[in-house]
Amino acid sequence: MHPILLSRFGLAVGVAARFAARFSRSFVVGWGLLVLVGCDGPPVTDAVSSTPPAATVEATAPSASKPERSQEPQRSERSPSRSAGSEPAGDPVAPLPEHRSLADLLDQPDDGYPVPPVVPSRPSPASRGPEIAIDDGKVAAAGIRKLTSQHLKLYTDVPASSAVDDVPAAFTAAVEPWCSYFGIDPLHVIDWQMIGFLMQDRLRFEAAGLLPADLPPFLNGYQQGMYLWADEQADDYYRRHLVLHEGVHGFMSQFLGGIGPPWYAEGMAEHLATHRWQDGQMQVAIMPRDRGETPGWGRIRIVQDQLRAGQGMMPISIMNYGPQAHLQNEPYGWSWAFAAFLDGHPDYRERFRSLHHRIGETDLTLACQQLFAADWIDLNEQWQIFVVDLDYGYDLQRAAVVRRPVQPLPVDGATVSIDASRGWQSTGIWLDAGSTYHLRATGRYQVAQTSDIWWCEPGGITIKYHQGQPLGLLVGAVRDESQPLTELSPLTRPEPVGLSRIWTPTSSGTLFLKINESAADLADNHGSLTVRISIQDDALSPDAPE
Repeated sequence: MHPILLSRFGLAVGVAARFAARFSRSFVVGWGLLVLVGCDGPPVTDAVSSTPPAATVEATAPSASKPERSQEPQRSERSPSRSAGSEPAGDPVAPLPEHRSLADLLDQPDDGYPVPPVVPSRPSPASRGPEIAIDDGKVAAAGIRKLTSQHLKLYTDVPASSAVDDVPAAFTAAVEPWCSYFGIDPLHVIDWQMIGFLMQDRLRFEAAGLLPADLPPFLNGYQQGMYLWADEQADDYYRRHLVLHEGVHGFMSQFLGGIGPPWYAEGMAEHLATHRWQDGQMQVAIMPRDRGETPGWGRIRIVQDQLRAGQGMMPISIMNYGPQAHLQNEPYGWSWAFAAFLDGHPDYRERFRSLHHRIGETDLTLACQQLFAADWIDLNEQWQIFVVDLDYGYDLQRAAVVRRPVQPLPVDGATVSIDASRGWQSTGIWLDAGSTYHLRATGRYQVAQTSDIWWCEPGGITIKYHQGQPLGLLVGAVRDESQPLTELSPLTRPEPVGLSRIWTPTSSGTLFLKINESAADLADNHGSLTVRISIQDDALSPDAPE
């Protein structure tokens, strides 16, 4: 590794002890021996829901016929000595050094630190992997039937039903949006077809020679070369999700030359398998609108439960997942969340999507850290805000923090406008610790629309609550953006403001404001409110409503 990189980043050995006690009691240290592991976890019962979808990639199911093509696409696969989520053997990844803080944030790098250009990776040598001899007569005699679409030949012992028999068509429909996501010409994938085994009884497949004895243990699904294996699921959605998850691994291996380290491999497989399939239309990389849309999936539930248990994960810990981490279910939830966050956030999406060009590099994790080095502190703070409020329908676009240049509060005060349809918004006003300020809010805005519009004022409405406070209530936080965080961001712990508040901040920083609303429900909000900020010099008590 280049000495500049070593001196700049160093080797991460764990998460800071105080952070572990307050936010993330669990983390992964170092990298173990790279071995084969299974892929995807068991289904999880989902939690409560919200509303609008995130940006997605979609396609219409292609017809069964395919155009002629003279050139065979290149084949590549993960090496048999590598896991479903591991990189090629080599030096350990050198993540960004951990800041000694509860928030696991990092000082910004020196100006002018070079970030290497994105260079498209070359596919690995063509390979289909070890062939499995399939005798269709023997297979049929064993009670295993064959379902075929353009991109998937599926052998299954699951009884026929429209949902089961539709899996190959759904798989084929997902290939076009995968091509779109990675910038691959669909003509290059016309002749690509995986062979899958959807198993209700593994012993039946072993007896038919379709489940090789030398495969490593896996939870619910596994992919190797042109083959994928998936256990039957109770939910139609999760059955498709599991097959698509393994298909993403196969697609990336074939056309990108690899799948990357565990956090990226499993995060991308989860993200691009999270789908909406209806009337021949396929959307992938969705943010589910509610739990009923993705039964059995449970990734949001994993993050919520882990957070409540004090086991929240920061980006550096997720990026340090080792090759066997995904033998447990929880890393699937965190890997999905991190990929969905980076891909859905307007400040990070373009850089994150450029990573697949570097997938052939030994150190994709370090390449990712270089891409985000300049705003690593901001990324960590926005990640905290995301996981603390994560729910179905989370709107990353609208929830992104709005930052502005900061100035001291003028002697005669200042007036700012707050958009009811956005998350945290900087007022651009600096407040000093120990000084007392008067915040007064006015305005009328929409916070929901069902059969009627829900109108609201800055004091909120008490027919519905969010995080223990009335819906639509004006809330605030003071955050010194010039300093690394030493604990969870104040933006994860909003203070009530309402119509009026006398406020004496305990720390100096920029005043941020928003209305109290789930990030999943911002899309149907309209209007704004006006907040007057002034220095308080009368006899009213600090931090008391007027």
